[in-house]
Amino acid sequence: MKGETQTPKAQVRPGLRRMAWVVVVNGKLAALLLGGASGWAGYQALTSPRFDVRSVRAKGIVALTNDEIARFADVKGERIWFVQTAAIAERVRESPYVEAVTVRLELPDGVVVTVRERRPDVRWEHNGAVFAVTSDGMIIDEIVDATLPLSDTRPLSGTGTVSATLTAVPVRAFASAITVVDTTPNRPLKIRDRVDPDALELARRVSLRASKGELGQTLTRIEWDAGLGVSIMLGERQVVLGRSDDLDRKWATLQFMLRDGTQFRFLDLRSNEPYYR
Repeated sequence: MKGETQTPKAQVRPGLRRMAWVVVVNGKLAALLLGGASGWAGYQALTSPRFDVRSVRAKGIVALTNDEIARFADVKGERIWFVQTAAIAERVRESPYVEAVTVRLELPDGVVVTVRERRPDVRWEHNGAVFAVTSDGMIIDEIVDATLPLSDTRPLSGTGTVSATLTAVPVRAFASAITVVDTTPNRPLKIRDRVDPDALELARRVSLRASKGELGQTLTRIEWDAGLGVSIMLGERQVVLGRSDDLDRKWATLQFMLRDGTQFRFLDLRSNEPYYR
């Protein structure tokens, strides 16, 4: 009625229980709890010593050892979340024995390093040192003792280390029957240098043929010189073959001269007109 004062309506507020129920129903509490749990789990992952790198496991190694790979990797004690696999691979490749490498992490505390090694194939002697050389000509190890027998089990490197890489391979690991003596003067060699791969190929082929008795004489040494190329020594007689091309012709000429009894101390078979004296 006109003139009457209207009483304002009371504002009804939900009780605490109802508010709590609404929060639960809307998923807000679950989200809050999940977020808190995730945050706690993340904190534990970042700070717990359980995720510190404790093991480095190497796969595919023969010449190298697991301890050497672990030293190259240099990640023990680091938090695994911050380990850079590319950086590990780069450090491991510092070893001349390593041709290829892959790295993966293994939770909670492991690193797995898979290596493909270069394999020593030929002994290359020069100025009193013996070098382990791969089939493509890379020098990967050295020992300053040319008298060391192939059956010796000491490390190829006299100190047990190679340069700054701390790698070594037992001499037995590349007990090749092929040895090339480099007679080139004033030619220093070191780890990671390369020698002539054609000389290695020729040395392998010559050694195989000689071992079958094709010459009827003992091949006492294979030499290499930057000017002459490959020579073989038959006692005191030197036979210059040069490079591996046209080997069948050179070999047939040498066989003929040996059967014919031709006397020589030096024979050069590099051209189609053999020269001897």
